[in-house]
Amino acid sequence: MGDTTPLPQEKALLSRYAARRDPDGRLILRSASVRGPVLGCLVPTALVVVLGSLVAVVGNFPGMFGPPALALVFAAIAVPILIRQGMRAWILGPDSIQEATIIQTRERRAKTPRVARSVVLRREVWRRRRGLTGSTDTVYVVTDRDSRLTIARFFNWAGQESRLANGGAGSLARAAPTVPVAPEPLAVPANANLLSAVSEAVRELVELLRTELGVPVAYESGETLQGPR
Repeated sequence: MGDTTPLPQEKALLSRYAARRDPDGRLILRSASVRGPVLGCLVPTALVVVLGSLVAVVGNFPGMFGPPALALVFAAIAVPILIRQGMRAWILGPDSIQEATIIQTRERRAKTPRVARSVVLRREVWRRRRGLTGSTDTVYVVTDRDSRLTIARFFNWAGQESRLANGGAGSLARAAPTVPVAPEPLAVPANANLLSAVSEAVRELVELLRTELGVPVAYESGETLQGPR
């Protein structure tokens, strides 16, 4: 890991990400806070533990200790993953992207930047049972050896809302922060017209990456059986 440096004031983006300049003029893009998903995990866990333990003790049902134990195991796995998501950052320069980790007011950079070749905006439409439909918009940066860095993912529930997907696709999906609603959540053009269908937060992020990296933008679309709850 690289040296740690103090974290100056940041500018908030519509995606709930934040951006600032480092002393060399490169843009540091920081992932959004995971406070909502973490609370969405801890609060139900606490309720299950308290109520389950109360029933087990007062009602003399030892088997009721099972649900609290499972809830604690889930929280012990999920919370560290969520916290790690909230510490991600990227340093952007011409044709270059460098991964970093930000902990409170300190940052740690990976030793070697990666070559940035393009930005990819991909939309996948999902149709679930009970008529639930929507889409997932993902912003990637394609690097050397054609590997992809996932910068952000957004869920769009048709006719409802759009949210940053930093809570995952499970029970915490709707504990994540909202972003401006995608105007056309079910449109799937695999060209620049996709920009007009996604949330303004996605457009802002794609434009920021394109400008700072100085690389072209590619568009992809498709369908998936997997969607958030």
